[in-house]
Amino acid sequence: MLVLERVLRIRREPASGKAIKAIARDLHLSRKVVRKAIRAPEADMGYRREVQPLPKLGPFQARLDALLEEDEARPRREQLRLTRIHDLLLREGFDGSYDAVRRYAARWRRARRRDVMNAPAFIPLLFRPGEAYQFDWSHEDVEISGKPIAK
Repeated sequence: MLVLERVLRIRREPASGKAIKAIARDLHLSRKVVRKAIRAPEADMGYRREVQPLPKLGPFQARLDALLEEDEARPRREQLRLTRIHDLLLREGFDGSYDAVRRYAARWRRARRRDVMNAPAFIPLLFRPGEAYQFDWSHEDVEISGKPIAK
């Protein structure tokens, strides 16, 4: 993956009269990457897949969601490992890899965590008078015993 500094360096080189082949050799990159960096708009060097295809997992996606939901509801010590979930899916006719299940579960958990992180949170603080106090750290001018004190 190219970082922005390297892309900018690639784009400066042709101005000094260097050929693409020479730039690629000096920077230990392929000519294709150098050509792409020179021709691409400002910082558009990334590739992002819009939708991850799930050819093997597709028919079992609902079952995997259900297994992950059930697993999340269990106590931590009783939760199934992803290898066990993969074995359960294999018994039901799934012929995909463990890695596909692992990637899907990681994406599923990230989405769940994101939902939780965006939820509003409110913790009521209820204290009897004199039981606790709060203080905002700020600089205030106060008067103690008739004398002004700046803190």
